[in-house]
Amino acid sequence: MSAPRDIETTPLEPIVVPARRITPLIDMAVARGVRVDEIFHGLGIAATTFDHPQNPVQLADYYRIQNQISAALEDETCQLSTRQLLPGTNDFILSQMSDVMSLFEAMKVIARSYNLLHGGEFNSVKKRGDVVTFVIDDKGFPYAIKDNEEFIAFSIECVLIFLHCMLKVIAPDHADRALRKISVTRAEREETAQHLSAWSAPIRFGAPNYSIDYDGGLATSRIKPPPPELLTAAHVHAEIIRVAERDAGPAALKRTEDFVRSAVERGVIDQTRVAALLGVSAATLRRRLEEEGITFRELRREVLNAAAKMRLKRGLGVSEVAEELGFSDFRSFNRAFKSWNGETPAVFAQRFFGKTN
Repeated sequence: MSAPRDIETTPLEPIVVPARRITPLIDMAVARGVRVDEIFHGLGIAATTFDHPQNPVQLADYYRIQNQISAALEDETCQLSTRQLLPGTNDFILSQMSDVMSLFEAMKVIARSYNLLHGGEFNSVKKRGDVVTFVIDDKGFPYAIKDNEEFIAFSIECVLIFLHCMLKVIAPDHADRALRKISVTRAEREETAQHLSAWSAPIRFGAPNYSIDYDGGLATSRIKPPPPELLTAAHVHAEIIRVAERDAGPAALKRTEDFVRSAVERGVIDQTRVAALLGVSAATLRRRLEEEGITFRELRREVLNAAAKMRLKRGLGVSEVAEELGFSDFRSFNRAFKSWNGETPAVFAQRFFGKTN
């Protein structure tokens, strides 16, 4: 391994990665019964995108696919770890941030929380001089996929982006200004590692661990975190997509659609509640979605129908699916599913497993 060194990255618009970096995730999902073709269709991704390992895939689409596979598998590690993180884990961790007083304090809570959940000291926060560093040491981490070092490296580098975006949601006025350096374990920058262009700071290659450095003064200064309703995984996902898309011209990120999709996938299906999470009125939410060429009703139907089918095909009972997707009762879910598909969820499920309740 070559000696660590600092290299400035050159932003790319849009950020793309070769399909081969994502196919291990897709192959795993297919092996566990996830209908990825339905996910691709819902996201408007061509079915042939992953036919060739070098086909370009937008980094934002990787996160969108990952988010939906995570919802389908009910595991927020997306089966990266043998220790499953149940749906709502990231929301729970974010809910602890409403009282943190600094970015440094938020980082320590995040590290401690994920260590408890993953069952090991994989995350730590260190303050040395005028630098605060969040370190990820994945040695001994219980990876579910053990024989693909390239995919693991890509995944953890994307986790660093997730972590920084989480901190941006917690401390929007501090995180980007405090960012100083990113460290990764890969020996050198590779031409196909364009996901690293998401960073607006130097990258150190050949480091012993993954880490993010922040300015100590800014990281320890007092913050005013956003209200609790904005501290959600849906907001983090929307921020990740914004970063990955780079707001590149007319093809810029449809922020509202991505946020709503993420919220509905997590069981927030009432338009007024979704608007409140976004911090706008229901009328503003409708207007923003209309500007993006979709309505809340259409988006809600698309997301819920795909999620319902995935769960029914995995053998969950109809009542369980109704509850998980946020319906008030079995009957309302039954009516909605029938209007979407022309048959009841019980009939649909019976065609696969003979399971009706």
